[in-house]
Amino acid sequence: MKIPVLKGIDFVGKTEDLTKLNVRATAYISEEDDQGADCFHFQVISPGYLKEILSKTNIFDGRGTFIVTKFDEALLELEINRILEDCIRPTWDEVGKAINRHLRWEYDNIQYLSSKEIQTKLELD
Repeated sequence: MKIPVLKGIDFVGKTEDLTKLNVRATAYISEEDDQGADCFHFQVISPGYLKEILSKTNIFDGRGTFIVTKFDEALLELEINRILEDCIRPTWDEVGKAINRHLRWEYDNIQYLSSKEIQTKLELD
């Protein structure tokens, strides 16, 4: 079984103003002994920011989003680790797809082509 491990998180954005909190983040996740990691993207927003979005669009797709009343990195790490406990699978591809239900995997919707398919596309261009 492949066990996903959170290796770290990078946050981009200002965390002081909770009325308009919208922080972008990348979680680096792999197996324990892997030197590299796959990137899983998410955002952290406040209820005030969500209200602002809804006042403009009347809809919000919440995948890969944590709504918080205060910005707390330790709490966000705990929540991601809780998600990872539920994403243990036989293969890493299955792990990635399971995590992708909650966070946005860098390989989401990637399309692999055979060399013949690539050649055909090149000839058409």
